[in-house]
Amino acid sequence: MQKFMDLNNYDFFGLSIAKILIFIVIIFIILLLAKFLSLVIFKFLKTKAEKTVTDFDDNFIEAIEAPIIWLFYVISTYTALLFLGLKDTDIPLKTFAGSITETLVAVFLTWLVLRLIDIFDTYLESVLIREKGRKKKEVLLLHFFPLMKRALKVAVVFIALIVIIQNWGYSVTSLVAGFGITGLAVGFAAKESISNIFGSIFIVADQVYKPADWIMVDRSINNGNVEGIVEDISLRSTKIRAFDNTLITIPNSEMANATVKNVSAHKKRRIYEFIDITYDTPAEKVELAVEICRKIVREHPEMEEYQQIHFNQFGAHSLKIMLYIFTKTTDWGEYLAIRQEIFLSILREFNKHGIEFAFPTQTLYLNPADIEKQSSMQSF
Repeated sequence: MQKFMDLNNYDFFGLSIAKILIFIVIIFIILLLAKFLSLVIFKFLKTKAEKTVTDFDDNFIEAIEAPIIWLFYVISTYTALLFLGLKDTDIPLKTFAGSITETLVAVFLTWLVLRLIDIFDTYLESVLIREKGRKKKEVLLLHFFPLMKRALKVAVVFIALIVIIQNWGYSVTSLVAGFGITGLAVGFAAKESISNIFGSIFIVADQVYKPADWIMVDRSINNGNVEGIVEDISLRSTKIRAFDNTLITIPNSEMANATVKNVSAHKKRRIYEFIDITYDTPAEKVELAVEICRKIVREHPEMEEYQQIHFNQFGAHSLKIMLYIFTKTTDWGEYLAIRQEIFLSILREFNKHGIEFAFPTQTLYLNPADIEKQSSMQSF
């Protein structure tokens, strides 16, 4: 006890040796508690999280572990420093320690929030993909996640910097004003880019089209509208693969104001054709031809129940049977295959029953008197 009292008589920068030794003991205890926090509490939470179906809780615990332990170190160390009874004498130790602690707390809290942003971004992405039942590229909203995540992270870091600068006694008014002027200048310079971003938002909000859709756009290129398959929708533009395999890039600001026909949005595809048979076909065979067409369409598994098949017109060179029918599929390739199956079946059945297809013909009628007059003139 006497020795301890003797230690109290010595000082280091106004601090007694006894207080410094107690401070070291407290730091040792802090290190032990940090290990307990890491090896016991977080290990227990990880074990519980592994038993759940989702990976969200596993990733969440993994993300917060390191920042929280470091925050525990900083706050506990500052508490231990307060026990020393730091004072602002010749050297402002108390103020300096407080500023350092607040700065470190701001840094580690920022680190924690940035990691949480990444975790929630991954979680929302998986939820959207699971709900939509599509690939990541086909979920249009996910194209904006990187931008939103970066913007949120920049905002968090910016706030943290302001807090740190303010904490060290500097005025942030001029800094904020400078950012405002700079932002205004950048806004004018990037007007087109901003228009494209808002165009992208409108496309997402209206759900006009998505990747892999077949669209037609009323934007003239080489005196024709743009038509093709959407390959990608970025923040700046929409990329369309035309049917001649060229890649067309259109700014989203234009796409948002264009008239877009989404062919892939059809709920079913129509076959609208006329089958021409010869004029010398008897009425009974015309009725048979119509019934053959109806039977083929009715029995095809990929055709809709709705069908309109009728002897419809007396054409210029044929009798016309109208086919107004719909396929169940909207896929272009499948539609063409079904169309071919229907037409081949009609061709086979018509040939089997002796029903002849018509082709463009012209019949020339001559007046017998004119023929006789022409013959007499040739004899003369």
